[in-house]
Amino acid sequence: MGGVSGERAAMRGLNLLMARGALSGHTDDFSSNTLSSYTEYADAAGGWSIGSGVISCNTPLLTYKQSCLTRNGVSFADGTVSCIITAADDAGMVLRLADNNNYYLVAISDASGGNGATNVVRIWRRVGGTFTGLTSGIPISFTRGTPHTLSFTATGSTLSVKFDGTTIGTVTDSAISASGKCGIRHDSGITTIDSFTWP
Repeated sequence: MGGVSGERAAMRGLNLLMARGALSGHTDDFSSNTLSSYTEYADAAGGWSIGSGVISCNTPLLTYKQSCLTRNGVSFADGTVSCIITAADDAGMVLRLADNNNYYLVAISDASGGNGATNVVRIWRRVGGTFTGLTSGIPISFTRGTPHTLSFTATGSTLSVKFDGTTIGTVTDSAISASGKCGIRHDSGITTIDSFTWP
């Protein structure tokens, strides 16, 4: 699989099956270059690329330039997105994105995170360009290079996040209620995602 180790490939396959089994909908496993199926909303262009069965983004640490890559033709208010992720300085997913200044996001940092956080997940909102944390850092165990499944759900005013199938955080917020786009995100450092699933 183009440089992906046998162990990682096996874990990736298992996690992908788990993600597909847990969610109905559509999955991009990045086995081909599907960048044209996405639109970027960003503070600065992220430099996303697809190769060897993953989508990745690598920008200088501590630059804090958010880049959201949303799936074309997909918009909803309530639903779940999921990704299998193997590296994250500050990565994750977005829901209800109206534009670059208005959306909900889940942020994840692995054990090697270089943006000031390690082994945590947080839920945020961005309204009018201003970021507001909706949860404190939720502790996880995420060794870089090991695939994990992250899921993010919006139902009415309730936002929740799962890590490897276990709910680790739930919060209520009504700032953004309308249908919007969904996708993956990156904010400086390294992001590597093996698959993305949407309704």
